[in-house]
Amino acid sequence: MHEALLFLHNLVRWLVLAFGLWALVRPEPRPGAFFAHALTLQVVLGVLLAFASPLFQGALAALEATLQTPGEARYFVAEHWVGGLVALGLAHAGLGQARKGKPRARLLFALALLLLLLSIPWFRPLLRL
Repeated sequence: MHEALLFLHNLVRWLVLAFGLWALVRPEPRPGAFFAHALTLQVVLGVLLAFASPLFQGALAALEATLQTPGEARYFVAEHWVGGLVALGLAHAGLGQARKGKPRARLLFALALLLLLLSIPWFRPLLRL
């Protein structure tokens, strides 16, 4: 189950980034909806993965020590999911602005995409097969 969720989470990452670029280039309702809803799916997969991940569960069991020690466990427990949730809020706010035809949509999509790029664990394999 863990490996399947990890594979899906990795695959959807690339869709989210592609839709994010599309929404950035064309800040309209359709690209914005693809971006926001793909990111919603990504966050749901991430939550499911957190419950299935031995790394995440082990880090939660020793939360205080995990937060005091820099490394992969702390990154996933304290930083990765926070960036994803904030980016999700920005993407949906951008979608709302795009539906109203406001130029602020591009800024919100750009901020969401930037935060996602900062929150992606680039030290992990880029494609899991």
